[in-house]
Amino acid sequence: MAFKDALVSLGKELGLPLEIENGKAGFEASFGDDGEEPVSVEISADGDDDFVVVSADLGELPSDDIESLATRMLEANHLFAGTGGSSLSMDGDRALLERRVRLDVFSRGEGANVIYPFIASAISFRHNLFDRSV
Repeated sequence: MAFKDALVSLGKELGLPLEIENGKAGFEASFGDDGEEPVSVEISADGDDDFVVVSADLGELPSDDIESLATRMLEANHLFAGTGGSSLSMDGDRALLERRVRLDVFSRGEGANVIYPFIASAISFRHNLFDRSV
């Protein structure tokens, strides 16, 4: 299955059109109507025809607490135990949650089973890492 076909299948599952631009498709997501700021999710081709990368932007890194934040991120990454198979990372001044997913998962109609928990994890990490729940 091609990347484009996989995103069409995923878009049908999620009930939203996923348009590819520069090898990527993105959308914003949240759960419920609790006033939560949506998380930006991007799905991109991996360069390996069998995988895609799902990425969520968790927000800007706080300059005054970088060491503590980096420690919490590394602890959560340990054997993927705290991230549900995803990885926390930094890109410039942004924190990201990323996951490599087999392309065929989306073709089997199981993409939502990956995307929904990923979004929930991203929202949870945004609260836990940046103390936004307070």
